[in-house]
Amino acid sequence: MASLNDLHTTLETTLKAFFNDYTVALREKDVTRISASLTPDCKRLLKPAYFPVAYPFVKAEESNAEYEARMKGELSIMESTSAEIHEITIDPIKRKGSAYVTHINKLRGKDTGNIDICWYFDFSDDGKKISRIVEFIDTAVSEKMIEDMRKQGVFPSA
Repeated sequence: MASLNDLHTTLETTLKAFFNDYTVALREKDVTRISASLTPDCKRLLKPAYFPVAYPFVKAEESNAEYEARMKGELSIMESTSAEIHEITIDPIKRKGSAYVTHINKLRGKDTGNIDICWYFDFSDDGKKISRIVEFIDTAVSEKMIEDMRKQGVFPSA
């Protein structure tokens, strides 16, 4: 059995890989790479609760396939994406983690936009995959990005 220190390291490595998966997906033009660090049955929950109500094409809970389908359009107009991790907290006993991250995205024809997101994760027993994600987004910036994407035909008009 792995020590708690080893498990902590595994969880942190998985978490960092998750954030890098977006960059890899864009570079390889393969939206499925976004889910590389996730279990096949991983559920993604988006918060605050009003956001999916205001933008019904964004579901409050999505499977990997649903998320990938939505992200396909976003990646098609994204020139670059990266994540600046400000803080990570890992609980190896409960197999949970959290992170405060600024996502730096450059959409085609637009200025670079920074979105602050607080993430909460559940991990598989071995810590090598993420089994559940709760994402609290900066709604003001996200709403602006959605409007920019709507102008480029990614999302339906209001």
